[in-house]
Amino acid sequence: MCTVSFIPNSRGFSLAMNRDELLTRPTALPPQVFASNGCCSVFPREPTGGTWIVLNDAGVWLTLINWHRVDRLPVGEIVSRGEVPKALAESDSIREITIKLNRLSLTRIRPFRLIACEPGEKQLVEYGWDLEQVKVQKHDWKPNHWFSSGHDEKQAEYQRAQICQAAWHQPSAGTLEWLRDLHRSHLPERGPFSICMHQPVAQTVSYTEVSVSDRVAVMRYQPGSPCAGGKIYEATLALNRYEAG
Repeated sequence: MCTVSFIPNSRGFSLAMNRDELLTRPTALPPQVFASNGCCSVFPREPTGGTWIVLNDAGVWLTLINWHRVDRLPVGEIVSRGEVPKALAESDSIREITIKLNRLSLTRIRPFRLIACEPGEKQLVEYGWDLEQVKVQKHDWKPNHWFSSGHDEKQAEYQRAQICQAAWHQPSAGTLEWLRDLHRSHLPERGPFSICMHQPVAQTVSYTEVSVSDRVAVMRYQPGSPCAGGKIYEATLALNRYEAG
């Protein structure tokens, strides 16, 4: 259960993600910068090591959300979906992501949608794993929103899309503050379909924000519900491998 918002601009892009999870899920660790094989990436982590959102020094961004509409489970012992973004964290292009993703063994991983962005080439791509194949959908380089929910996903997508569409008529639309307000929203009412989601057994457990501008990227992370405020962790990454198209 998640909401992702992507907003390109003349210098790069901004994005925000609400991560919705069961309240029994272990608390994630705030973002850190990791270096490996001459590459740097930044991401928050599950205690087990996986992640749901990655940004690297090529300016490439990856976000994974659950695909609840595919109501099937893998056979055998399940591998965490969080291993997928982590395995792709060093990729410097959509092409490399596609090659690596097709080489990964996904048979024990539950259905997911993976959104990837290569700002240098203004490419925005969505991969969907349905337990049979990886489907690829290219998106235009323009504002986009994605929604995922384990509670009536079709209705959640409709309700949240309506809220996002209405918000674009506001004078501040597209700014970082507008993005933060949108992801704190309880419209149409505080509950399972609001962007800042609340249920008795699940809720929005963190807010992650990424800003990519020129040669620098910043990831901001706030654990807990966005509406509650709280400590914000910030990590900065120099885009040493970024190449503008």
